[in-house]
Amino acid sequence: MSEDAAKMAQLLSALTHPNTEAIREAEVALKPLLKDARSVPALVEVLKARGTQPDAVRHVAAVVLRKRIGGHYAKFDAPTKTALKTEILSVLANEPERTVRNGAVGVAATICRLECSSGDAGGAAWPELFQFIAAAASDANPDARELAFLLLSEMTETIGLHLKPQFPSMATLFANALTDTEVKVQNSSVKALGQLLSYLADEKEVENFAALVPAIINVAAACQKRSDEDTVSVTLDVLYDLAYSPSSAVAVHLPATIQFCLGCVSDSNLEMGVRDSAALVIATLAESKPKMFGKDDSLLSSVIETLFNLIENSTESAAGALFESNPAWREDLKEDGGAGDDDDDDDNFDSPTETSMAQGTLDMLACELPKKYIFNPVVSRCVTRLTSPHAHHRKAGIACLGVIAEGCAEPLREHLPDVMPHVFAAAGDADAQVRECACFALGQISEHCQPEILSYSSQILPIVFALLDDTTVAVQATSCYVLEMFCERLEPEGVRPLLDPLVRKLAAMLEGTTKRSVQEMAVAALAATAVAAEEEFTPYVAGVAALMTKLMALTDEKMYTLRGRALECMGHMAIAVGRDAFRPYFSSTMQCACEGLTFDSTDLHEFAYAVFANLAKVMGEEFSPVLGELVPHLVTVIGADEGQLEQAEEDEKGQFGALDDSDDEDEGGQYVLHVRTALLEAKKGAITAIGEMAAHTGASFVPYLEETMAVLKKAANNWHPLIKVEVAE
Repeated sequence: MSEDAAKMAQLLSALTHPNTEAIREAEVALKPLLKDARSVPALVEVLKARGTQPDAVRHVAAVVLRKRIGGHYAKFDAPTKTALKTEILSVLANEPERTVRNGAVGVAATICRLECSSGDAGGAAWPELFQFIAAAASDANPDARELAFLLLSEMTETIGLHLKPQFPSMATLFANALTDTEVKVQNSSVKALGQLLSYLADEKEVENFAALVPAIINVAAACQKRSDEDTVSVTLDVLYDLAYSPSSAVAVHLPATIQFCLGCVSDSNLEMGVRDSAALVIATLAESKPKMFGKDDSLLSSVIETLFNLIENSTESAAGALFESNPAWREDLKEDGGAGDDDDDDDNFDSPTETSMAQGTLDMLACELPKKYIFNPVVSRCVTRLTSPHAHHRKAGIACLGVIAEGCAEPLREHLPDVMPHVFAAAGDADAQVRECACFALGQISEHCQPEILSYSSQILPIVFALLDDTTVAVQATSCYVLEMFCERLEPEGVRPLLDPLVRKLAAMLEGTTKRSVQEMAVAALAATAVAAEEEFTPYVAGVAALMTKLMALTDEKMYTLRGRALECMGHMAIAVGRDAFRPYFSSTMQCACEGLTFDSTDLHEFAYAVFANLAKVMGEEFSPVLGELVPHLVTVIGADEGQLEQAEEDEKGQFGALDDSDDEDEGGQYVLHVRTALLEAKKGAITAIGEMAAHTGASFVPYLEETMAVLKKAANNWHPLIKVEVAE
């Protein structure tokens, strides 16, 4: 071994040991060596040193060679390049160690990209490599056949950009591999072909390979049976990318795609993440191919029935999607012995469940498919299940009715006389989960079937009043949600007959429960009631304000959302009853809002900005005394940078990322932009607040106009469209 190669091998060896400091020292020593073009033949020599160098060191040599060869390849003359390519092909043909061979695959793919990108010879830049692949794909040794497709999978972009004339012959290679007798050959071909299909999904050339989609699905289905989730996941990713393809040659495989995905969705042996990916493919096909999907009655029927079955066979709350991101709901549900009670890992609440997966998919179908295809099949199943003697069937029936309320709002409005009796019956069901889902459905219908649903107020409100007394926390909280959705749309004359009992009931609930979910929903319902009642809410302001004042004094971090909801309620009451009636509560509300700005909680900050906007609108000139304190704060928030560049972690840069070519360019390494989405929302709220202050405080705002306009001009160029829109408004 040459002196250069021996020195290189010694340093590479340090990279294979589990000693962080030794690895750093080796990387520092390697960097200057790797800047020299002579490092390439030295790395190749280490890579080939089978028997004299450990396999781990030779593998690292391949990894580093792949990273660095791009910076030196153009410096080599033609004979040197040819010799290098010959050496790499020799390693691929003769190397028995899989990790080293796979490392050489990466090197070969990089050289091929460099050759094709140079434009000297087009697709014939390295003909020997493609001859090697063709020979390996038909070799009797399954390792060789697998190697052919490992090479192709590493060359997706190169193939897609530069090798289109070879697509027909490649299609033949893939077709043979997908029916190979060896599983590993099938799987490697699925990965390689899948990546190429994803790359070509929006291009006409995808048609060269579209006929192979059923064969890919067949391989994936076999993998599913033997619990090979990796290949199933790869296939689902490909099918997702193909869902958007405009090619009719791809679209003809929609039924086979959906049937495969439906099998994955129903397979309880698969991880939920894989099942959810399959559901996403179905939902995406509904969005991208709505007519084709909807017209296939049998297929659509299978999908709907599967989704219903998932909901009815699960013990989870089917209304939980309402509160899936609410920590209070999670905690109260556990304490009440609900779904997830035995699970101590809160992270599981962020993961898909059978019910959330099924409901999310059905919601997408209802929103995207033409209503003439989706409405009747779903509603007929809902009605059938609502007459079942089995509670879990009734739960699924009423839950699914609520799920489609948004997407099928138009036909549902027309059929309310047929549907509402079933909803009312479910609200009085003996089973708590059915009652909870009935509340969910009532809330969804109240939100999306306006104004027709208002004619049922005399029936809905007494039913909801009764449910507020339910012994189940989930039913109580969901009942408050119904009131919030329903009362938001009522006119004062509509809410007047029930205003007194409604306010008293919600106030009593608020005082009588320790469940945060119920408290938060009750406060939201009170706020909605105030907005609906307008000035007629005036007699209740003192009592409700007293309750809100207690909640606005909460300092426990777990109670921040409840504190914010109470502050929000005060702002809504101010809008409802006007300046004179709210004046006694203005100072205390502002004090609470300003105090919230001192807490490390962007949620509390958002609530504060919203109440500033409402109170500025209501109080007008009387809001002026606080401008001196608030405007500088809001200007600072609006001008703040909601994203920051941070140096990438090692796993974000890849293995031995410190040895990438980018270090030669003195860029200080690789950086990642981290966007703080919570700050984006806070910034949006601050812009709204400062806008309302400017609009309603008159001449008092003039001293702050210049700095405000300066920061808004800057925000108008923000990268996020929501910020731009808010500034424009």
